[in-house]
Amino acid sequence: MESLAEFKDSLKEVETLLLLNPMKSLDPSQTGSSAMGRDAANAITRSCTVMLVSHFEGFVKAGLTELVDEICRARPPARRLPDGLLELHTRERIQEIFGTDGPDRITRTRRLFNNYASLWEDDKSINPKVLSAKILARQFTSAKPEVLAEVFSLLGVGDLLDRLDRHVNQAILNRGDKGTSVKVTIKLLEIVDRRNKIAHGDRNEKPTPVEVENYMTFLQDVADCLAAVLDARISHCCSLR
Repeated sequence: MESLAEFKDSLKEVETLLLLNPMKSLDPSQTGSSAMGRDAANAITRSCTVMLVSHFEGFVKAGLTELVDEICRARPPARRLPDGLLELHTRERIQEIFGTDGPDRITRTRRLFNNYASLWEDDKSINPKVLSAKILARQFTSAKPEVLAEVFSLLGVGDLLDRLDRHVNQAILNRGDKGTSVKVTIKLLEIVDRRNKIAHGDRNEKPTPVEVENYMTFLQDVADCLAAVLDARISHCCSLR
């Protein structure tokens, strides 16, 4: 996926920033310089953590957008799309109706049936004008695991977190990493929580360069799995059969 390639390319920015760690070149005997170096090193790893999560969240939104764009290009029959995605697009229109009354409600109700009824007719080709990548991407509000799971459930993927656990731990084994197995839910919460604390000014959060590198590897593994899931969903949804 293009979104995956862009995400991995964006990580070069994080890697470059990590290389600027001044503690690598400082003489430990220079107390004053060492203190300044530690402050600079902490600023770098804090920035890397915020940047890393932002790039990951951007990747997920871009991947969701790719999926909808591919569906709009292929215009498959409605039966190929997951009910959750269809319901999401219809839901907002229904909510608009109940926020009005009188003639405006009648107009909006007529528009709903005229424009969106075809989404629920199995053999009707999808009308690109009624699908919106923005509506789907808007459901992804953070990189927390429960949010990821909820968004992908709209795409008919009900076991996302289990898939992520299997993929990430297999990747660890394939690399021969010495680390023990990882629980994706716990690790994602840890990374997002640290990012949020840093972004809200908590100066006590000081990730080490090693932690940032581990976060980067972990999020690449997660992104690889998500891209594979999205690719499979695109192939399924865009089939004309």
